[in-house]
Amino acid sequence: MYTLTLDVGGTKALFELQGQGHTEQYKIPTGEGFNIRDLNEQIQAFEQDFNLSNYRLAIAVPGLVRDGTLVSCKSLPGLTGLNPEDIQCKGQLAFIVNDIEAGIEAVCDARHDCELLLMSGTGIGMAIALNGKVFRGASGFAGELGHCRVMTESGEFSLEQLASGESVRARKLSQGGDLYRAGSYLGMGLAWAVNLFNPNRIWLAGGMMNSADYFKGCVNSLRDLALPAPMANCQVNRVDDMETLVCRGLLALMRRRGLAD
Repeated sequence: MYTLTLDVGGTKALFELQGQGHTEQYKIPTGEGFNIRDLNEQIQAFEQDFNLSNYRLAIAVPGLVRDGTLVSCKSLPGLTGLNPEDIQCKGQLAFIVNDIEAGIEAVCDARHDCELLLMSGTGIGMAIALNGKVFRGASGFAGELGHCRVMTESGEFSLEQLASGESVRARKLSQGGDLYRAGSYLGMGLAWAVNLFNPNRIWLAGGMMNSADYFKGCVNSLRDLALPAPMANCQVNRVDDMETLVCRGLLALMRRRGLAD
């Protein structure tokens, strides 16, 4: 049976179709006005293009997801409230999950006590895995690092306001020093997470990590501000092939649940 994984992001969505030893990829633009009707139209167009009817579908979305429902989504407000009953497709919908939660499924390893995936793209989010299993917290919302507050010389701001891709674009930051500073704020937030969770591995992903200055600011700030003891045995890695991370994680989760070969 074919499997279709769909990573819906703030600026684009990636379709990845697996079956019969082949992988097909297709990207579409999204943006603030993208809504549930648009999502269904794109799924149906993909089905038509590839003559799909008997397949399994898994969808990852940004924002707060609880029990398969997108409770809140700042980057794509038109998708807020999305739930399995809204999806109109010819295949079998396996699940709808948060994109970062899906992403950590692609990299986590049960041999490690704790791993963190930090994703900085349009927004900022973090996923936590304990012994290879995602830790979601009491209500399924663990890892909302982007909403932590930071006091700066200009006032108090959230990490998303200081370091997200949306913030960088809105403030038109392009100089190396400005990008380094934005990344350093993210590293500050990540240092809190290291002090709290004492992870074995940290994975860095998202479009902002493609900026050398931003990445360097993040890592340097993390190493400067985290306690030396929990950092001593912590590996920091940039994710390879970041563009397909979420789709790879969706497929891994489907396999774990016995829904894919």
